[in-house]
Amino acid sequence: MERSQLARLVAVLGREFVRRRMHAHAGKLRVYYLALRRGLATTGRSEVDIHWSEELVVEWLKLLRIPPYESAYRVRTPQAPCSRCKARPDNQGGSFVTERTFPGGWKVRCINCGEVWLVLEEK
Repeated sequence: MERSQLARLVAVLGREFVRRRMHAHAGKLRVYYLALRRGLATTGRSEVDIHWSEELVVEWLKLLRIPPYESAYRVRTPQAPCSRCKARPDNQGGSFVTERTFPGGWKVRCINCGEVWLVLEEK
């Protein structure tokens, strides 16, 4: 992705982090943004050694359903079965793992087939 486009998306993600009161993430993302804008991020993958990269920015855009990634992951209810292999959660959640949590929801992966989706809390 072009750096100018990535910088615009990083700014959108930063505002969303602040809106969701994810201030630690927003602070680290500000450093990434400055490095990106000043040409200090590595070429190719646009990495800065603060554990932020283009890949992580895109993943957060997907998780928080920010355009143009708002449809990247399907949204399901907490007890929904996997749509690919039809696995169902057991009482201990043994069929699925939570990969990441964020204010308003979490990302789930089926351990049987690897499919991922989001579960969003009701407002």
